[in-house]
Amino acid sequence: MQTQPSTSPVAVPHRVHFKSSRQTQRKPQAKTLLLFEQILAIAQEYDRMSVRQLFYQMVVRGHVEKTELAYKRVADATVAMRRTKILPYSKIVDGGRVRRRLPGWESMGHLLEQAKQQFRLDHWGHQPELVEIWCEKLGLTGVITPVTDEYGVTFVPLGGFGSVTIAADSAEELRLVGKKVNIYYYGDHDPSGWAVSQSIEDELRNHLPDELLRFRRIGLTPELVSLYQLPTRPAKQGDTRLAAFEDAFGSAACVELDALPPDVLTAMVRENIERHIDWGSWARVERAEEAQRDSLFNFIDTLEDLEEEEDEEEEQRLASLPTEYPPYARPEAR
Repeated sequence: MQTQPSTSPVAVPHRVHFKSSRQTQRKPQAKTLLLFEQILAIAQEYDRMSVRQLFYQMVVRGHVEKTELAYKRVADATVAMRRTKILPYSKIVDGGRVRRRLPGWESMGHLLEQAKQQFRLDHWGHQPELVEIWCEKLGLTGVITPVTDEYGVTFVPLGGFGSVTIAADSAEELRLVGKKVNIYYYGDHDPSGWAVSQSIEDELRNHLPDELLRFRRIGLTPELVSLYQLPTRPAKQGDTRLAAFEDAFGSAACVELDALPPDVLTAMVRENIERHIDWGSWARVERAEEAQRDSLFNFIDTLEDLEEEEDEEEEQRLASLPTEYPPYARPEAR
C-alpha cells in the first residue's frame, strides 16, 4: 500500500546560527589599518572596480602577495570597510548578482516621469555598422556597462564558456538588423580564456555570414601583458589545452583580465566604440532627440495639467454632495 505524504506542519528553524563577523566587532590591528589605508587610496583613483581588480592593484603595488589567502584578506577588508562606511558601497561592483523585477508604476504620472528620464533615440540605427562588447568575466559587468550604456551599445558578459543559445539568439537578432557588427571580446590570457573566445566566435559564425561579422579579441593579449607589466600566474595543471597554449605563446604564464587597471579597460572599450561612430550622423540624431524630448515633455506636462484639473473637479463634485442620503439614494446605489 502506497504511503500518503504527511500534511502535518514541520518545524523549521527560522535561522541557523552560524558564526557572524557582525557579532564580534573588534578594534582593527595596526596591520589591518594599514591594509584599509592602502585599499582606500587605490579605490579613490577609480570610479568603480571589482574586488578582484582591487586585489590586482594591491599586488602590482607590492601591498600584498599574489595568493588566494591574500585575495581573501583583501575581500574581507572591503566588506568591513563598507560596513563601517570607510569605503562607499558604490566603489565596489558586483556584476554576478542583480535584482530583477518587472516595472510597475504608482500612477500614469509616475510612468510619464520615467518616460522623461528614459527617452533616447537609437543612434546606431543611423550608423553604417554596429558595435558590441563581449566579455568572459561576469564580475566586470559593473565596470564596463557605464561605458556601453553611455553609447547605447550591447554588452554581453559570458561568465565563462558561452552557451550555444546566447550565440544563436545574438546572431538571429543581428541577422535581422542586416548590418555588419563589430564584436570586441575581452577575456583572460590563459588556455581556457582563449578557448572561450574561439568557441563563441565559431558559434556565431555558424549562424552569421562573414560579411555581417567582424570578431576581434582585444584582451588580454601578450602585448598588453608586457605593456602594463601585469602579474602572471601559473597555468592550471592538467588543463588539456595547456600544450597548445604554450606552443602558441612560448610561455605557460597566465594573466587574468581583472589585472588590467580599470581605467585602462574602460578607455579601451570606449575607443573600440568610438572608432565606428560617424559623428556627423550621431550629432543629427542628438539634435532630433533633443527636439523630440522637448515635444514629449510638453505633451507630458499637458497630460499632467489635465490630470490635476480632473482631480480638482472630482474633489469639488464630492464636496458638493449632501452628507446624508436615504438608503435608496446613496451615490453608490445609483
